[in-house]
Amino acid sequence: MYSDQDFKNMVTREKVKDTFELYLAQKTDILTEEPTIEVREGLDGIGYQLFQKTLSHQIDTIYKRIQRSNYFFYPLKEVEISKDPLLTIVEAKKQGKTRTLSIAIIRDIITQKLLYDFINPIAEKQFSELSYISFAYRKNVNAQKAAQKVFHDIKDGYIYALDADLKGFFDNIPHEQLFEQVKAFFPNMPGIQKLLYRFIHVDIGVIKKREPKRKLIRVKRKKGIPQGGIISGLLANIYLHQFDLWVIKNLGSHFDLRYTRYADDFVIVAKNKEDIITIKEECNNFLEDISLILHPDPQKTKISTITKDKGLDFVGFKISQNHIGIKEDNIKKFKYRIEKILKSTDFSKQKSLELLKLRCSYKFFGNDLKKFKCQTCGEFEQARNWMKFFLVVTDTKQLKQLDSWIYKSINYYYFKNIGIRLNKNALKEIEFPSLELLYYTYRKQLNKNTSYCVCNAIDKSIVPTRNPYEELFSSYS
Repeated sequence: MYSDQDFKNMVTREKVKDTFELYLAQKTDILTEEPTIEVREGLDGIGYQLFQKTLSHQIDTIYKRIQRSNYFFYPLKEVEISKDPLLTIVEAKKQGKTRTLSIAIIRDIITQKLLYDFINPIAEKQFSELSYISFAYRKNVNAQKAAQKVFHDIKDGYIYALDADLKGFFDNIPHEQLFEQVKAFFPNMPGIQKLLYRFIHVDIGVIKKREPKRKLIRVKRKKGIPQGGIISGLLANIYLHQFDLWVIKNLGSHFDLRYTRYADDFVIVAKNKEDIITIKEECNNFLEDISLILHPDPQKTKISTITKDKGLDFVGFKISQNHIGIKEDNIKKFKYRIEKILKSTDFSKQKSLELLKLRCSYKFFGNDLKKFKCQTCGEFEQARNWMKFFLVVTDTKQLKQLDSWIYKSINYYYFKNIGIRLNKNALKEIEFPSLELLYYTYRKQLNKNTSYCVCNAIDKSIVPTRNPYEELFSSYS
């Protein structure tokens, strides 16, 4: 049985310091020529550099307030961003494709992380009652595993699908009902409950610029939880755990179904078409009882029959009876970024193709381009890039088509700028990377059970080595 005192015992000054250093390490971009730290400034105006300069004071403040049970969260700065990287913020607003990101001050981010480290293992014990159901904001599960589960369910004959989205989920979670779930998850811990209550109810801050000084206006939030907070995803899973339980234990006792959820998107598949229609109605009724609704847009919530040719879109993938493929929107986004590189490249006969190879390689390989090796454990850092995310796809035709599109696009821009058409082997001669070849290379690594660096961001000491794919590229010649 856990208690508030266990949390206070965990929070030492050294733990607070380590948590800040870990946060800073995680916010450091090592792919740039000189590593850069990307930390947004909260409403207190204290950036990470000033926070570092006053670190002893900041550590002391966090430590003492937690020990005295009088920690309060500072108002959040809200920033509206586009959900679609292809749209400007103005275009996204017109199309209703924006979301609000809540930016906390650094001190609160550290406190959130300390709180998360304590409560997450407690919550996970309850989530584990339902194995392999919820895949977002949790360790050792992800979007790829969610897609694979749905694919296997469909292969097992569950071909009638309810593919659903909860409308405005994060913005509409009712505070009091959420807090009831919090109390159920963390009983006999009034201090933890109080801290979570304060986070749930934290104000939105608006700065009014007035002479001679700025004024902070606090705006109360009546519902919803901050998007982007360290514990926001955990709170979302806590609130929807009641829905998960109901689907499995209640609906599951009446219908032959399979259920998979990723944040506020979920898929229920059944073997009977009439069942799935009833399941949708039942889900709508239950969700209304907890102040949530299925998205009314037929593109967001729909019933479909999965065939060999017709699939459903879920967590970035297109899933049919035959294949896991890449969702069309993600292919468009990939093409957009490649075309952006092509449009911004200064073409010349001598250097343009080599330059394109280098610039596109960052998109293809991500952190794997420099192949960082940890000096602490001696292992390479695991690759993080576009292809690695889509490594679970089984439809390699899409990768061949993308490779072909890249070649044609480069040829088009080369001719447009220089007036010369490339020969068939031009890209092979400069060892231009191929998505299809990269896919098979990564798949081989999976089969070999390759080990990677698992050091945390503070302990790891990584240095770039040579590009390990130079042998791979030489196979083009």
